[in-house]
Amino acid sequence: MEIEKFKRELRGESPYPVTDAICDFILTAGRRVELKKNDILIAHGQVDTSVYYILDGVLRGSVVNSQGVERTVGFGLCGTMIYSAQSSILGGPSIYQFQACSPVSLVRIGNETFRRHIDEDHEFCRWVMGTFALAICYRERSSEGLNNDALAKYKWLMENRPEIIEMVTDKVLASYLQISDVHLSRIKSRLLRER
Repeated sequence: MEIEKFKRELRGESPYPVTDAICDFILTAGRRVELKKNDILIAHGQVDTSVYYILDGVLRGSVVNSQGVERTVGFGLCGTMIYSAQSSILGGPSIYQFQACSPVSLVRIGNETFRRHIDEDHEFCRWVMGTFALAICYRERSSEGLNNDALAKYKWLMENRPEIIEMVTDKVLASYLQISDVHLSRIKSRLLRER
């Protein structure tokens, strides 16, 4: 893992500046976790109050609907903070499942350590709140892009998140786009022919 890349990516996670002190806290306050492709970090229904920061790799977040069908709802890349709000804030089981789409390196910070640092360090607190605000903005932007037809959804991903297309399986990508694997294959073929 390249520390400078991680620090660069952290800068894009919040509208507030990430200081060396914030980076140092994240990198030293927790312990390293390594996942293999397809390992589950937090399972549906599991209570996990820890906060994780992705150092390298891609995680996907998914939910299971009332019919038992799993759907990918988002991805985390280098610099992304991952946690179950249901567990961390409410103490309940996670609604989301977080699974590695590639080998993933993370830092795990215990909830008590994380909360204590928020209480004690105003800059860190402000930066973390900025990550939450930016996550909401991104979710709105991706929802807008994903409200189109399947071809437009794929083109939106190509323009806005090409690393996801490169790093996840077609099955996961189709789940995220809410289309079938076959439909995704047709879209990719059509776009290749148009080039």
